Amino acid sequence: MSNIQIKKLTKENEPKYLDQVASLEKVVLASMEKEGKIGQLFITGKEDISDYVHSQENTVMIAVDEKDKVQAAMYMTQGQKAFTYNDITKYFKYGEDYQQYVKDQYQGNINQYRKDMLEMYELKLKAYQDTRKKLLAEHPEYHDMTAFLQHEIQEEGNHFHEKSILRETFNQYMSDYIRKEQEKRKDPQLFEKYEKFYWTNAQDIATEFGKKVDLDQMKNHTAQEMEKTMDWQAEQEYNAILQKSKLKIYEKPNFDRKPYFESNTENAIEIDTYITDPHKRHAGTARILIYEGLKRQLEKPQNKNNTKPIYLCSTLHRDNVSSKYVSEFFGLKDSLYVNRRDGRDREVHICKIERKDIPNYLADMQDKLIVLYHYNPEHKKVSNQKQVQILQEQLQYEQNEISRLQKICKGVKTYHGNVKDITSKKRKWEELKHRLEEVKNREEIER
Repeated sequence: MSNIQIKKLTKENEPKYLDQVASLEKVVLASMEKEGKIGQLFITGKEDISDYVHSQENTVMIAVDEKDKVQAAMYMTQGQKAFTYNDITKYFKYGEDYQQYVKDQYQGNINQYRKDMLEMYELKLKAYQDTRKKLLAEHPEYHDMTAFLQHEIQEEGNHFHEKSILRETFNQYMSDYIRKEQEKRKDPQLFEKYEKFYWTNAQDIATEFGKKVDLDQMKNHTAQEMEKTMDWQAEQEYNAILQKSKLKIYEKPNFDRKPYFESNTENAIEIDTYITDPHKRHAGTARILIYEGLKRQLEKPQNKNNTKPIYLCSTLHRDNVSSKYVSEFFGLKDSLYVNRRDGRDREVHICKIERKDIPNYLADMQDKLIVLYHYNPEHKKVSNQKQVQILQEQLQYEQNEISRLQKICKGVKTYHGNVKDITSKKRKWEELKHRLEEVKNREEIER
């Protein structure tokens, strides 16, 4: 890594590097498709990369060589619109478990719970009215929301497109209305309540109060229309994932989802995209870019001056094992295997970090990069004891991955990807074992 320099892409250096980053995306995509890795990368594009650079909430990092040519890039995002396509956190908050979790937050105060439930439903109706007015003004070809909805689902073969105009804009405008109302009311908890009761419908309310409801006989036309629109979202976006309030996955989650029930688009940092030149690839480049990006992202005002937990998340194609390794390197080891993109399965990875633990977390990542990839621009000294610990942990991880890939090769039905890197993994394991022996020998000599 001695001939590689890590830089943040900024408004000032954008004219020099932006075109290079956009071109690198195309080179990487072409290389992956040539190898048969279809659907594992979606180009962000020059315009959207520039938007990231100019946003106060996101971070773009690049690696340049001695000729100042971009060899790798990484985009880190935060603050996506709630419940839109890019809101990864929504996959960890679903069904009866989450509804009960929200209810439990009221610590038995059922009257306040019901009051908030009704208040948020009423507020959603107002937000919906405002949203409907804007959407129909922007799309005069539809006389009402039902016509808009029917057109989209018919055009896309009876389901929402992965970035449906109606769904995406609908959720954006709903969120914008609640934000404005929060400022107007001077109630800092309003949007949080909106998120928690977002999927609450008339039937949920009726069940809570021990009553029955017939959607087709609802006298409030606005409520009826909103119910049908949001019901379709629930059916198409969630019931494709949920089956009777259980996540439709291919492997049973081996972790507790409750720690992620408080995650949202404001407190979650998404490790969005990382690419490296396929002709000049270095195993540690993506990890180094993510580490440097995380340091800068966590220094942003919305994160630095906050005391609540932060969540790191990512989404990747199941066949893209290299991305899996990168995510897990940074602790994103809890994952769900879901149908996220239209017709394409995705793993969504997440981890939770308490704010007080962030300095230690970054220090540990720094030590791992020093020991495993010799990235040490600050010339930090890592003790032999810590080196042994890092190498032993990595050896165990590599061994577990070798075992996992071997099982896949034997025809595990839950996975249909191509596995070609068991040999390289074994070679990596041998190299780590040799380095561990060297460090242990050095430690013995120093004693």
